[in-house]
Amino acid sequence: MDNYRFNIPRFATFYLGLSIGLPVLIYLIRQYVGINLSSGGVSLIPIMLTTLNEGARFVRATGRRPEGREAWKMAGLFALFGVMLSMLLAAVVLVVAPAMLGDLSSLGFGFVAAMVVVMAVVYVLVARVFFGLGARSEARRLP
Repeated sequence: MDNYRFNIPRFATFYLGLSIGLPVLIYLIRQYVGINLSSGGVSLIPIMLTTLNEGARFVRATGRRPEGREAWKMAGLFALFGVMLSMLLAAVVLVVAPAMLGDLSSLGFGFVAAMVVVMAVVYVLVARVFFGLGARSEARRLP
């Protein structure tokens, strides 16, 4: 990759900001407007927007779109960090406010491990799609 460097602090800040800010925003909308926007898909928005941003940054840094193998490699890297950051956030919530996790804290280790594997696979696929979309969008925008 020519000049593109995966910046972990930037990725983590963007991802964690969305992971914390989005539920707060949804909660405020539900409390003050009365509309409940929460769903299972909301948990994918941080990885979607973060990898979309990284795709655009890749094109700005290299002047080209990522190739197939390269895009999959980056998607795997983004998914790895996304899953790790999500698990870190869940651990913090478990320690600070265990009631927020509800029944999840009583599930067995095997079930939680299986959920993490499924989450990782979904994150790789979502990261690949949105990394490519961000790159394509930025490539069209550039002269």
